[in-house]
Amino acid sequence: MKFQNVHITHNDEMDKEKLLPMNSDDLKEDAENALSSRPSFAFKCYVIASMTFIWTAYTLTIKYTRSSVEPEMMYSSTSVVLCAEVLKLLITFGMFYKECKFDSRQFSEQINKYYINAPTELAKMSVPSIAYALQNNLDFVGLSNLDAGVYQVTTQLKVVSTALFMMLFLGRKFSARRWMAICLLMFGVAFVQMNNTPASEVNTKRESAENYIVGLSAVLATCVTAGFAGVYFEKMLKDGGSTPFWIRNMQMYSCGVISASIACLTDFTRISEKGFFFGYTDKVYAVVILLGVGGLYISLVMRYLDNLYKSMASAVSIILVVVLSMLIFPDVFVGMYFVLGTICVVLAVLLYNSVNE
Repeated sequence: MKFQNVHITHNDEMDKEKLLPMNSDDLKEDAENALSSRPSFAFKCYVIASMTFIWTAYTLTIKYTRSSVEPEMMYSSTSVVLCAEVLKLLITFGMFYKECKFDSRQFSEQINKYYINAPTELAKMSVPSIAYALQNNLDFVGLSNLDAGVYQVTTQLKVVSTALFMMLFLGRKFSARRWMAICLLMFGVAFVQMNNTPASEVNTKRESAENYIVGLSAVLATCVTAGFAGVYFEKMLKDGGSTPFWIRNMQMYSCGVISASIACLTDFTRISEKGFFFGYTDKVYAVVILLGVGGLYISLVMRYLDNLYKSMASAVSIILVVVLSMLIFPDVFVGMYFVLGTICVVLAVLLYNSVNE
C-alpha cells in the first residue's frame, strides 16, 4: 500500500490547525463548557415559576381592566400592544449590549452587520412579528368577551395548531401518545364550552353583556396565529444561521413595532381625539410590562429549554386563573363541566410533552 506525501506550506497553516486532532485537554475543556452551559435545576424552576406568574397576572389583569370600566373610558388595546412591542425592543437592545460586554465598538459592528445591513433577514422575521402582533390584539378581544378561565383553557388549542404547523413546516411526525393528547385536549375544550350553557339568571346576564361568539372566534384565531408564529420563529432560530439570538429578537420586535403601529390606525379616530394614553392606569401599565416581559420569556425558553417547561407553566397557570377568577370577579360560573374540561386540558398538555421526540 502506498501513501502519498502531503506538503503543507506556510499558506496552509490554518488548514493544518484544523486537521490536527484535539488533545485530551481540549476535549475535557469542551465537555466542561458544555456541562456548564446546561441550565441548572434552579434555573428551570425559576423559569417555570416566572412564566406561570406572568401568564396568570397578564390574563387576570387584562380581564380586570376590560371589565371594570365603562366603554367610553376604555383604553385602546392597540396602543397597549404598541407600547409592549417598543418595550421588548428596548430590552432586547439592552440585553445584546450586555452580551457584547458593554463594548460599544463590538455592539455597533454586530448591529451594522446583522441588523442594519441585513434587510433580507429582517424581512424574514417580519412574518412572525405580524402574527404575534395580531395575536396580542386578539387577546384583548377574547378576554373582553369571555371569562378569564374559559379564555385560558380554550387557548390551549394552540397545541393542536402548533402540531399541525410543525408537520407542515418542519416535517415532524408525532407518536400515538401525542395524538391521544391532542384528542384529549379537544374533548377538554368541548367540556369547557358546555359549561357556558345558560344555567342561571346570573349566567344569562353575563352572556348578554359579553359576546361569546366574538370572543370564541378571537381565541380560535389566536390559536392559529400563535401556532404559526411559534413554529416559524423556531425554524428561524434553528436554521443554522450565524445571526445572534438577540439580533433575531431585534429583527422580530422591530417589525412588531411597525405592524402594531399599523394596527393603531384602525383606532386612529379615538386615539387622535382622546389621546394615545387615554384610560391608562397603573393596571394598564402593568399589562404593558407583563406583555413585554412575557414575550421575552418565550424567546428564552425556546433558546435554553423546550416546550415541556413552557407547557408546565401553562398548565399551572390555567388552574391559578380559574381559582383566582372565582375570588376576584363576580358572577363567574364554574361548574362540573368546567372542572372536568380543565383537568382534561392539563392532562393533555402534560401528556403531549411527556414524549421526547
